[in-house]
Amino acid sequence: MIHKVYANKSCFKSVDFSFGLNLILADTKQESDKKDSRNGLGKTTLINIIHFCLGGEIDKCFFPLEKIKDWIFFIELDLIGKKITASRSISTPNIIVVTGDHKNLPIESENDGQQLYYKIEDWKRLLGICLYDLEKDEKDKYAPTFRSLFSYFSRRGADAYLDPFRHFKSQKSGNIQMHNAFFVGLNWKYVSAAEEIKVCSNVINSLNKSIAVGFASSQGELEAERIRLEHLIEKEKSTLSSFQVLPQYQEFQAKANLLSKNIQTLLNNNLMLRRKLEKYEESSKSERPPEMFALEKLYAEAGVCFGDQLKKTLEEANNFHSTIIKNRKIFLTSEITEIKNQINSNEKQLENYTKDRSDIMQILKSHGALEEFMILQGILTQKQQKLEHIKLKIQEIKQLSERRKEIKARKIELETKLQCDYELSRPNWTKAVVGFNENSQALYNESGNLIINISDTGYTFNVQIPRSNSEGVGKMKIFCYDLMLVDLFSSKNKINFLIHDSTIFDGVDSRQIALALEHANKKARQNDFQYICAFNSDMLPRENFSEEFHIHDFVRLTLKDQDPADSLMGFRYND
Repeated sequence: MIHKVYANKSCFKSVDFSFGLNLILADTKQESDKKDSRNGLGKTTLINIIHFCLGGEIDKCFFPLEKIKDWIFFIELDLIGKKITASRSISTPNIIVVTGDHKNLPIESENDGQQLYYKIEDWKRLLGICLYDLEKDEKDKYAPTFRSLFSYFSRRGADAYLDPFRHFKSQKSGNIQMHNAFFVGLNWKYVSAAEEIKVCSNVINSLNKSIAVGFASSQGELEAERIRLEHLIEKEKSTLSSFQVLPQYQEFQAKANLLSKNIQTLLNNNLMLRRKLEKYEESSKSERPPEMFALEKLYAEAGVCFGDQLKKTLEEANNFHSTIIKNRKIFLTSEITEIKNQINSNEKQLENYTKDRSDIMQILKSHGALEEFMILQGILTQKQQKLEHIKLKIQEIKQLSERRKEIKARKIELETKLQCDYELSRPNWTKAVVGFNENSQALYNESGNLIINISDTGYTFNVQIPRSNSEGVGKMKIFCYDLMLVDLFSSKNKINFLIHDSTIFDGVDSRQIALALEHANKKARQNDFQYICAFNSDMLPRENFSEEFHIHDFVRLTLKDQDPADSLMGFRYND
């Protein structure tokens, strides 16, 4: 129970609480006008101060820090039947000073010679033990903490009022399951195990995707690629093992190129010489001496007679022509002989060049350049590296396959444990279901249902109330669920206070608001817990309360909107 909240400044409006319903009202003075506002009066700030005193992070409490640097806030509350006062200052938020009946608490306070105090983490652990029966030294990283549990008993912000099972919008499903399993008496560690399995499955899926990048996606395809590479590598290894490096490889290659060029030149030269030889041989055959007296005979047949002097001249001409023919034949014979000799010489040179080139090519065929050897060796190394990478991928796939089998087995085992826990914990969650049903029945003609199911990822939770599509009924799901929670825990002598901001009643029908406040007060009185709620005064459905229910009996603090001194802090700011 929270007895009182106050500060070290007289301008602060301290507030005393009691069992049952406790209202914080933001009201208007009679003389205030439409320009006055109740925003910033301090309703939400009071809730943030309670959070701050109970270990909330200072930057999430939205205080006007520049104005309250020397402020200290105090809260009087019961912890396992002991009334203590805890104070936390804005200037030293990591220290919680305690007074009162603090002896024999589960965690011992520290003493600096002037005061007893807890470091902030120890303070939160103490609250978790006292208010929620958490383990003192819980090591499970998915374990509930006091701050996370308390966020359901004192919701903050509009997003906290969207769903009974979450206290902020982006809350992860595993975290939601774990907290609500804890609340209704199921074994939250099974949910933690389910979350671990889920994380492992996600990791395996991510690894599987990364393995496939740049490679075949299946083990069979990788095995086929492995065999292909192994075969290629063996062949290339054999080639390299017989590879003989020739240091003068480039010189031999240049010489072979020169011989090829010379051979081609000789072949071209011989081709021209043979064509010339053919022409000379044809000319030599066609050269014939002139026929003697052919012209004289021709003229004699024509009846013409030559004189002796003319005959002598013709004979001289004939002799001259015969001499020319004879000399040309001698020339052609000489040229033909020269050409044939040149061709024979070229043929011999060709034979020598060809032999030399053949010898060099044989050397080049059986030897290689160092650069070529290094290139071949580099290619082989790349293939060997790729092969090793593929072997690693195959091994990883095998390991992932084993891990999948292991996770599948863990899922089956977990489902069995969940089912067993569901049955063994039936008395616990039955109380939660009955409590929610009773709360919803008090507000509506038909009772709602708290539904708890088992899934392969843990437990699933849902609530149903007739006409739950409306915004107001949706908020009442949260109200009924939260009221059920504080009722459950107060019956175990644990946390016995529930705090709601006015957001819980946004859009709710005035009749349901009246029924909710009366029902909360009745339950709280019967079971010794507190329901603290902040309200704007004009939201109070005064005409809908029963005759014996006097709402002003439950107002613990009224904040006014005209004078800043009438606000919670004694000055105005937007909270």
